[in-house]
Amino acid sequence: RAHCHATEEEARVDRAIRTLCPEGTIETERTEGHHGNPILLKRLRIQKDDAIAAFWRRVKDAGLLDRIFEDLDARIDEDAVFRVRFDKQSAYHGSIELARTDDVIAVQAKIAAHPAKKSVAARVAREYLRRL
Repeated sequence: RAHCHATEEEARVDRAIRTLCPEGTIETERTEGHHGNPILLKRLRIQKDDAIAAFWRRVKDAGLLDRIFEDLDARIDEDAVFRVRFDKQSAYHGSIELARTDDVIAVQAKIAAHPAKKSVAARVAREYLRRL
């Protein structure tokens, strides 16, 4: 998901999202910021195994898996949700980079871990990403 602020062009935010995930439908929800400024919340959900694998292969091809592995445990919460934030401006320009600012495309992935514990989810995520 990504926010599209009033100062941004909606098509550019869509383009940034498509850098990470070219397939799927981007849904748009109109909302407003703390001071009443209009914000579009852009979401794209992928659920099919091949689309999920394609997403992670793009991240791998960008050379980011080693950096993600460095703090993988911190990226997974107690509900087995894995979070990664990508730089929205870089994605607009066709490059996949981890975020260093608040202008992000936020990715959440629910890890199928049984039992659904953080330690099990981290192991499952690590094994999955290594198999790519």
